[in-house]
Amino acid sequence: WWDEAISKNMNLPDGYHKVAVLIVKWADELDELNTGPEAAELAALFCNVFHYQIETVELNVSSKPQLQLHSYLTRFVEKHDGRNNLIIVYYTGHGFYREDQKPPYLELSGSTNLVVKKGLSRDARANWNKAEEILRSDDLEGDVLTILDTCYASNLVKSGKEDTRTFELLSACQFDITTAVPGDQSFTRALIDALEELVAEFADRSFTTFHLNQRILLNPNRRDTPSQLWFRLKHHERHIRLAPLKPEKDRERKPALRHPPRGYLTLRFALRDDSLNREQIEYLTRNLSKAFNNKALVGLRRIDWLGIKPARSTHFGRAALAMFAVAQWKKFLHKKQEERQ
Repeated sequence: WWDEAISKNMNLPDGYHKVAVLIVKWADELDELNTGPEAAELAALFCNVFHYQIETVELNVSSKPQLQLHSYLTRFVEKHDGRNNLIIVYYTGHGFYREDQKPPYLELSGSTNLVVKKGLSRDARANWNKAEEILRSDDLEGDVLTILDTCYASNLVKSGKEDTRTFELLSACQFDITTAVPGDQSFTRALIDALEELVAEFADRSFTTFHLNQRILLNPNRRDTPSQLWFRLKHHERHIRLAPLKPEKDRERKPALRHPPRGYLTLRFALRDDSLNREQIEYLTRNLSKAFNNKALVGLRRIDWLGIKPARSTHFGRAALAMFAVAQWKKFLHKKQEERQ
């Protein structure tokens, strides 16, 4: 609600200028799960319906998969990062949580078959935690969404750091849980169905990753293995918004901001309620935009929602509330006694 309202009231661009999707899978000879067909269907959906830029890469053992993954991510980020851009990285394949290692990490793998691993497949593995550091780097300006259709994907959230941009992880399953192989029960199948439903339902409006995960959770085929949505950067509660972009030839070309933000002003509003509804958010964004009408004076770029938290009740506050309640009760009893007389 906040992003939509603040964009409208401050005349800011609604949504991303550019969205690029990197699909990562194992080469067919290493892909024990046969993830290719579902990955291709997801790529076609992002390309043809959402008009996102798509790149599919396959990890193999011609060189170390870890170095291949680092190389693919680095080049992709260099090409597509930007202040008004979104990078989506999707992985499909086996995953194992190496809790016996220090530090523990999520290992991507092409096979679980010990017999196969005696051959080339024994080297078909990569440390996702190391690769993810590229996406969490302070050098990035845009938002990031990682989608992991692999077992133990939620175990990754045991680490996180603070930032001002949004980085979310949509994982196929909960902590210490495996997920279904490609097919009717798979996470990717539910993801594709949810994206298609939400695009039709929201029409020309954007929907959030919260909506996306909620729709996947409602899929009866995924009831036993619920997906999870996590913030990968702390102190940030703004969800990524997804919507089809106009075809590139029809997209308005807007010049990039000459000067990136050099500072962030943090204010704290003491509110009556511990949450805000849509009407309250609309009122707040409308009046904030009026207050900052002369944006050139302070060089305001935008106002981001970083979250709302309930105020901690102090001992003095609780005592004062109790005394007030007792006084009101005594007043009520006294009034009743007078009425009886």
